[in-house]
Amino acid sequence: MDLISESTLSTELQELYLQNKEWMSQVCFLEDESRFYQKLFGEKLFYIGKKHTAKEIDAITKSLAILSEKTLALKELVNKHQRMLEGILKTEDLNVDMKLIEEHSELTKEINEQLLANRIVKSDLFRMVEGVD
Repeated sequence: MDLISESTLSTELQELYLQNKEWMSQVCFLEDESRFYQKLFGEKLFYIGKKHTAKEIDAITKSLAILSEKTLALKELVNKHQRMLEGILKTEDLNVDMKLIEEHSELTKEINEQLLANRIVKSDLFRMVEGVD
């Protein structure tokens, strides 16, 4: 590999690393949001129970649990991906295979799906707690 190609590849790897750091920030935000939703739900449960059915309460409870579990799993994947990128950048081993590109693309998809799931759960929860007290 010539010097120009290695430089370009190094720059692209650094961009992937920076994007991964941004993902970690987003995942940490999702964790904070999830804790807020759990706390809000717990504080309003008595009032929610007066206004909503057990089935509705069970559904939002499951949604909150799934959101939290998936966010934690996603955080682990993002951490693993970041460690892999750090290893490549530190050792200057610029041998990148399709696995890295595929993993990065899959993480992009999973981050976007989790952000969407978060918006849906937030909307459902806020609709449920709206007007209770």
